[in-house]
Amino acid sequence: MKSYPESRTRWGSSAVAVLALLLSVLSPSLEAQQPAWTTLEGFWLSDGYGLLVEIRGKTLSTFELTAISCILSRTLTHQPELSAGGEVTFHEGATVVRIAPVGRDSARLHYDGNASDIVLHRSASRPEPCAQLPPNTPEENYAIFWQTFAENYAFFGLRHLDWQAVGRKFRPQATASTKPEDLFQVFRSMVEPLQDAHTEIDAGDIRQEFEGWRPDPNHLEDADWEKAHALVNSRYVQGGLRSFCNGHVEFGILPHNIGYLRITTFYGYSDQEGYSAALIALDQALDSIFQSAESLTGLIIDVRLNKGGDDPLGIEIASRLTTARYLAYSKIARNDAGSGLHFSSAQKCWVIPSKRSLYRGNVVLLTGPDTVSAGETFAMALMGREPAVTRIGEDTQGVFSDVLIRSLPNGWHFGLPNEIYLTRDGRSFDGEGVPPDIRVPRYSSDDLSRGRDAALDRAIAFLSPPS
Repeated sequence: MKSYPESRTRWGSSAVAVLALLLSVLSPSLEAQQPAWTTLEGFWLSDGYGLLVEIRGKTLSTFELTAISCILSRTLTHQPELSAGGEVTFHEGATVVRIAPVGRDSARLHYDGNASDIVLHRSASRPEPCAQLPPNTPEENYAIFWQTFAENYAFFGLRHLDWQAVGRKFRPQATASTKPEDLFQVFRSMVEPLQDAHTEIDAGDIRQEFEGWRPDPNHLEDADWEKAHALVNSRYVQGGLRSFCNGHVEFGILPHNIGYLRITTFYGYSDQEGYSAALIALDQALDSIFQSAESLTGLIIDVRLNKGGDDPLGIEIASRLTTARYLAYSKIARNDAGSGLHFSSAQKCWVIPSKRSLYRGNVVLLTGPDTVSAGETFAMALMGREPAVTRIGEDTQGVFSDVLIRSLPNGWHFGLPNEIYLTRDGRSFDGEGVPPDIRVPRYSSDDLSRGRDAALDRAIAFLSPPS
């Protein structure tokens, strides 16, 4: 809204009051007449997440920000047909971003598929690092990689790694003559000791990648999981499994009319990209699965092999298992920019009973170290359910945060966790994983050769009616 200096236009106080009254009666305010997205014009800085958001016209641009760098991440276009209520929606391909103003100088940014928002605060200008593009040199790529972890990684203490010492050790190895293959090995050597499954590096130009992982003495390869699933299908399931969501959700009936729900991912549910398509596919699957839920004597949900995905899809399943609203978990994000370990205010994520088909009976959840990320937040989202869900198996992997994906001047991408998920009483399970109530080791080579699933046997016995 344009303003005029007082020296150019002078009004008496009574005239101003009369004019204001007439304007309020005869027409809405100029700001109200503007399209909603124009009120968000300008620069916004995030609370945590190292993010600069710039809105100009119908375009939203995001920049990955550290104390020493500012790199354009993505550019999205205003999408009015997707906007609802006070939200303003932007999209780029399957990525949908929603911004809701909170007063004049704050807003909440939401990526579809995330369980929480990013809090934004208006800024008068771009931060100083945005004045120029960072050079593509080994030294600069190293500096941004190290600085991003220093400002955002939430678990150095938990993982027992001194990041300052890591910098002193590896910084001399990044010089003007360092080859890309050697720089990749430097990065890998820096973060591999974290043993964190939410750390990753993708160097596409040299065809190298790295993903962290917690060591597992009983690690199962893909072929082992195929044998395990075939064992359940042939020995335990009566009448075969029904497949939904591109095969990532399966359902069948076990002895004693116990339902068996296997969920291997929380992504890839639809041939159409985007969270909304996945949610539609999941809801249709759950409608079919639970249409005769009252006939089940119990329900076993198997996420022993679950590769993660979108947390809200897990909350959607939890909403089909309750008749009362309860807290799934709270989320906090690191926001100290390297000056000490501090976090943003907690955002609460709720399980709200669905108005569609429900299951209200007893539930057992099967877990293990290959229960990862959204598979683990799903386990947390079931903790407040009544009657209580019983967990059988082993500890989950111990990684919960959304992965903060960042880029480097050389085009490489890397990821790290910057959030902590908390139970109602403030407990987190990062590192250790969500523990079982009843500990039963998953498939050993002996179990697979004998055609036995000890955890599933225990779950069936737990839910079976007394003989």
